[in-house]
Amino acid sequence: MAEATEQAAEATPRGWLARPVVSLSYPHFRLFWFSNLVVAMGLMVQFTARGWLIVDLTKSAFLLGVVDAAWALAAGLGSIPMGIVADRVNRRNLLAAGNVVILASAVAVGMLVATGLIAIWYIIVAAALEGFLFAGRIPAGQAMTARLVPEEHLMNAVSLNSAGHSLPSIAGPAVGGVLVAGLGIAAAYFTTAGALVVALLLMLAVAASFGHIERDPTKSVLHDVRESWAYLRAHRDLIRLTLAMMIPFVLGQSYVLLLPLFVEKELHAGPQVFGALSACLGAGSVVGAATVATFGKQRQIGLLMFLGVLGTGVATIVYSLSQWPALTGAVLVGAGIAQATLFAAYETLLVVRLPDAMRGRVLGLLFTIIGVFPASAMIAGAVADVIGLRPLAMIEGIIIVAMAYVAWRVTLRQAVILPEPAAAGDGAY
Repeated sequence: MAEATEQAAEATPRGWLARPVVSLSYPHFRLFWFSNLVVAMGLMVQFTARGWLIVDLTKSAFLLGVVDAAWALAAGLGSIPMGIVADRVNRRNLLAAGNVVILASAVAVGMLVATGLIAIWYIIVAAALEGFLFAGRIPAGQAMTARLVPEEHLMNAVSLNSAGHSLPSIAGPAVGGVLVAGLGIAAAYFTTAGALVVALLLMLAVAASFGHIERDPTKSVLHDVRESWAYLRAHRDLIRLTLAMMIPFVLGQSYVLLLPLFVEKELHAGPQVFGALSACLGAGSVVGAATVATFGKQRQIGLLMFLGVLGTGVATIVYSLSQWPALTGAVLVGAGIAQATLFAAYETLLVVRLPDAMRGRVLGLLFTIIGVFPASAMIAGAVADVIGLRPLAMIEGIIIVAMAYVAWRVTLRQAVILPEPAAAGDGAY
């Protein structure tokens, strides 16, 4: 953390008004954060365009779920190898390289749409590629965050990372909806490509030293995998907390991933409404992340996670009953608050607990479990084609609320942050 402290050349903000953004006083974290913000903005525009493109081509909830499942399965399967890579190469350079490949993918899909050659299979392949690369963003990005700010500001920095991914969810879908309605789907993809160019330049402005990893170069990949498994076996509470984290994502996210079809079939609206409702989810996420950044305490980790799971379940139930876009938007705001609170608390716990030399690998292992959550959208899409979108959301919401109680009783009420000594276990810890 000394490196981050040395970079705080400018005065740290004072007073309660500055508390939500205190981590942005560190120049290289600021560049890093804005780069991720721009990436997220571009990808949210693309997400809106992709959802409407699939609905336009297929009118199928199942195929909408298949595309999201392709992204999720690639992210899940890629989490372990990308986590290993994140502990073996410069993390800043890894993030920059991922931006280049996603940029090329956005341009390619945009060209196929513009020329009328696009097919569902191209969309699936592009989603899988993007999911695999995304698998490297969380372990590499969060591991870098721990180097960019001192430990006392880690919860703030992690929450700001969450807000940075969520802020574009407000404007991104709305911009995407306007672009799709006014200029066409291809224009939305090309907008994503432009955003990724800007993000790449910002990431390259971060000093490469923050991505450097101190490790023994003689250790093999197999050793790295065994070492990370040994760490998790010795810290099984992290696995239990990850399982609690999965509850709203495996079940509660399907209604978000199937939102384009819900807008068309249940609310009888178009892409502008879809974009606005997606923005509501983003607005809630920003509120949740900002609240944790301002008032969150490390001792509240378990309670924050419980409230996040419970809030997601309640929002899912109300969503299943909503007949009006305004009410649906309000529900999505609540869901965003709940999910951002849950994710900020969980990621803070991981970043503080994990040794720097192992952050990429262990985060990769844990996010293999979390990363497959949109795969449930494929199953949910098939079920929705049979029983309907509303009954599906109701069933999922009830299960989430019940599981929130179980998670609290089993693990969340005991969740605390106990930083590990740097020399714990063998020398690599």
